[in-house]
Amino acid sequence: MSPPPASSSSPPSSAMTYAKEYVNRFNGFLMDICNCLWRSRAFNTSDLNALGCLLPASVVTSLTKYTSNLDTSLSLNALFSLSYSPTICYAAIEYVRELEDNEEDIEIRHAGPVTQMSLRKLESDGGLKLAWSDYRLGVLRYLEDRGIKGVGELMYNTMKHLMKDKR
Repeated sequence: MSPPPASSSSPPSSAMTYAKEYVNRFNGFLMDICNCLWRSRAFNTSDLNALGCLLPASVVTSLTKYTSNLDTSLSLNALFSLSYSPTICYAAIEYVRELEDNEEDIEIRHAGPVTQMSLRKLESDGGLKLAWSDYRLGVLRYLEDRGIKGVGELMYNTMKHLMKDKR
């Protein structure tokens, strides 16, 4: 017996199907990672499928209160972004350093970590001109160029507006 043609609308009998609740839960985990790294919305539960990294609201409230007392302008949500994530922050600032090294007419270098506000201030102070969206895509590409492709692949495949930016 030959296999069904590739254009057949019926899935092969060996194809696995998952319950909708299971798929939504899995998508929630993906959304949480995107919320942490890309959107600076760690622990958010208001987005469709977002699970807030499964942290109870009381824990998020306590952590938010704690971070607000640290005398920093950063919110708890931003502490898990590309610029601050312990696993990515070094590569993120190295990316900016590489851009700065290739510029001739900058008067000041970024002290790091990078934020939207720090990029605007850097430009106005005579430093590198770099848009926030270009910075984030640049970090993904910087990681990819060094063989670390998973973060970019996850972002390109889960964030609809990034799909066009995939190499």
